[in-house]
Amino acid sequence: MASTTAHIRVALKAALDASSQIAAAGWQTSAYMLALPYPPTIDIRPGGIQYDTAMARGNDDMTFLVRAIVAFNDDVGAQTKLDTLLDATATDGLKTVLEHDKTLGGVVSDLRVTDVSDYKALIVEGQPPMLAVEFNVEIYP
Repeated sequence: MASTTAHIRVALKAALDASSQIAAAGWQTSAYMLALPYPPTIDIRPGGIQYDTAMARGNDDMTFLVRAIVAFNDDVGAQTKLDTLLDATATDGLKTVLEHDKTLGGVVSDLRVTDVSDYKALIVEGQPPMLAVEFNVEIYP
């Protein structure tokens, strides 16, 4: 499969949008990293590419970062909202949502959510403080 970065971004967003749990919780989604995020939101960006993992340009392994952002105006509420995404077995956990169709509708050969970062403060000039986590998604085109 010869999926481009843009196709994969759109397919990851579509997987998020297809989850009734993500929509019901009020998450907005973007296939692209947002300069001025409006929480709660989930955005997507490339995390790196390992070229030539098979001989003669046979394969490139890609990583995408799926970032979930919430307003950090309430200590417990902000963390609770992010906590719902961390559970690897919950129906509204991001790992479960993204791995529901590991081919993203045929756009890639396989994907795997490998890990999630710790909580990070996100400061954007002119906006209140936010809290974010990043999920690493390994993509096998």
